[in-house]
Amino acid sequence: RGCLPCTNCFVTVPQDKWYAVENFGKYSHILGPGLSFAGIDCCGCCITFRSITSRVEQNNVIVSTKTKDNVFVTAKVAVQQSVRTENAFDAMYKLSNVHAQIESYVSDVVRSQVPHMTLDESFEKKDDVSEAVQQKLQAEMSGYGFQIHKALVTELVPNAEVVQSMN
Repeated sequence: RGCLPCTNCFVTVPQDKWYAVENFGKYSHILGPGLSFAGIDCCGCCITFRSITSRVEQNNVIVSTKTKDNVFVTAKVAVQQSVRTENAFDAMYKLSNVHAQIESYVSDVVRSQVPHMTLDESFEKKDDVSEAVQQKLQAEMSGYGFQIHKALVTELVPNAEVVQSMN
């Protein structure tokens, strides 16, 4: 948002965001928080902006899979990620849907880990699954400019029939 009428020469970037400046649709540079000069803009039509948050965001992913003893379980995984300051360009331009990409990686790891465990083992080894998810995400998402802070399996729920038979 420009602070002068009909221009985008000077912009105020909020504390929790980064703006990418585009001249006629082509990337020019990144603006950090505060008042910044974006460039010369005639009538407010030459410069456009994209923004991305610098805050830690959380994705909640729900994955259904089957254990080694043929019990269907639903795993709830919380992933906390943020954009690396030095890679804000990659975070804005390399992925169109960060949440979908993270969901795909989490589903892949959970579905490759849990089927090798019994129901009891899956409860006992939740931390191992969390660690595997976090390692995979850190390796894959760093190339897109994201830092993974934590991946936690917050809940494992067996299907209703198994829960009923346990009671």
